[in-house]
Amino acid sequence: MSNKRKLLLIGLDGATFDLLGPWMEAGHLPNLKKIVEGGVSGELASTVPPTTPPAWSSCVTGKNPGKHGIFDFRESPLLDFRRSLVSGASVKAVKLWQIINRTGGKVGVMNVPITYPPEPVDGFMISGMMTPGPDADYTFPADLKDELLGAIDDYVVNVDIPRYDVELKEDALAFLRDIRHSFEKRRDALFYLMEHKEWDFLMAVFILTDRVQHLFWKYLDPGEPFHETDRGRFICKEVIKAYQIMDDMFGQLLDGKLGPDVDLLVMSDHGFGPTHDWFNVNSWLMDQDLLEPMPGTMFKKRLFYAGMTLNESAFVKKLVPDVVQGKVRRKIRGGRSTLGSAKSDIESVIDWSRTRAFFASIPAQGVFINVKKEGSPGIVEPGKEYEAVRSHIKHKLLEIVDPRTGERLVEWVADREEVYSGPQTVYAPDVLFKARNYATLGRQLFGAKKWVRTSRAAPNGFHRPNGIFLALGDGIRAGSRIEGAAIIDIAPTVLHAMGIPVPDDMDGRVLEEIFTEERAAARPVEHRPADAFEERAGDTVYTGADEEAIRDRLKALGYIE
Repeated sequence: MSNKRKLLLIGLDGATFDLLGPWMEAGHLPNLKKIVEGGVSGELASTVPPTTPPAWSSCVTGKNPGKHGIFDFRESPLLDFRRSLVSGASVKAVKLWQIINRTGGKVGVMNVPITYPPEPVDGFMISGMMTPGPDADYTFPADLKDELLGAIDDYVVNVDIPRYDVELKEDALAFLRDIRHSFEKRRDALFYLMEHKEWDFLMAVFILTDRVQHLFWKYLDPGEPFHETDRGRFICKEVIKAYQIMDDMFGQLLDGKLGPDVDLLVMSDHGFGPTHDWFNVNSWLMDQDLLEPMPGTMFKKRLFYAGMTLNESAFVKKLVPDVVQGKVRRKIRGGRSTLGSAKSDIESVIDWSRTRAFFASIPAQGVFINVKKEGSPGIVEPGKEYEAVRSHIKHKLLEIVDPRTGERLVEWVADREEVYSGPQTVYAPDVLFKARNYATLGRQLFGAKKWVRTSRAAPNGFHRPNGIFLALGDGIRAGSRIEGAAIIDIAPTVLHAMGIPVPDDMDGRVLEEIFTEERAAARPVEHRPADAFEERAGDTVYTGADEEAIRDRLKALGYIE
């Protein structure tokens, strides 16, 4: 085993063994199977909730959201009532690559979410999700952008998902073609950077798995009725072709591009599963007399919601021509609230002078209490009144019964302090909940008369807590399974694998069990005081046009409405 180890960390956004496992066994993904058989593999627990912003931030800091402060794609309304978009500067904790730099290592960071704008590093950075578009300055150093485009001809910053109506076959195929192209260009970028740049640590995230699964999950999951339809079989076949391109990338790494002195870690920020139902949380809060809309706002919201519901029904899908359905869906997508506007659906509808609680966003999956404090329109007094409102919400959530089945809707509720720890916990939703392991998804949309509505007619998927973890390298156990790994363990494990002491304020642990006895004995885990590093913070960095572009992508993925 080499004394100095480099490390390549590959993130497969949203990857899950629920799909990869059967496809590996069927022979579709032979190279991923080689990694499993030659190294360590197991599930990787995500954050609560298992959504992109907190999960990736926990991955690169080794800390829970109560320390790094990322709960959503927008700032918490308890911190910034305008709810500005988060950026790399919003992360209130030291990041993995900063630690490696400060201990003398060179880093490469590519396409990691919430890294825009790219920060100065000893090495290079290409920002990821939340990058406004191809015209943005998305590389450090700045001239890397032109160098990269000259070397690989194209680099796709974002696949413009709002362009596609994937309910139409031609659009579904166009989307799959374009997402494959995006992957191939990012793969080419990775190989170019690996070969032409100096690095000790390189992290690259690929979004193909997440985007495909958001749009097509119910065609891919054998447990879903859409899977066995003609359309389902066709989509599944095309998706496997895309995943085989990803598998081929791992084949090239195994066949020599990786190098004998490089450890390989592969992980995902969360798993995936079907969305069976929507829980219209703000409608429920209105019926509990906890939320009041502005006078005159609800008629249009109810009209819009009724049209959206009708268009998504199986009856309409069967009778109305695809072209007409497509026009309606485009109108609905354009009519939902926007991040680019001065006010979103929440701010423009709610009467804050009469509202005690509200649900702000799908990614946060929790209820905020409208507490009275300086600079906000809160009305709930801190202390006894606050605790009474919070307790009331928790009990009422657990009492909700699905009228269609007679079963309890919400399986778990918690105060934010039960889930998070650290100085940023005060900006988390006051009450967190989980409905049917996220198969029932809380949403903020107004206009619904019923609290719960089925989403089974659409092929959408959403996140689950169980991501993936794979490790391969000299001194890493072969053919071994790991249990109990969590996303906060990635950062300390990377540092330890590279021979770097772990800051003592990280919440994650070093996954010592992935190493052979010889390697573990040669390099015991070492910690050091965290105050050797300064935490970073900053202001929002987006223009109005930036927010508009990012809003469209997040909306198309179902993260915002």
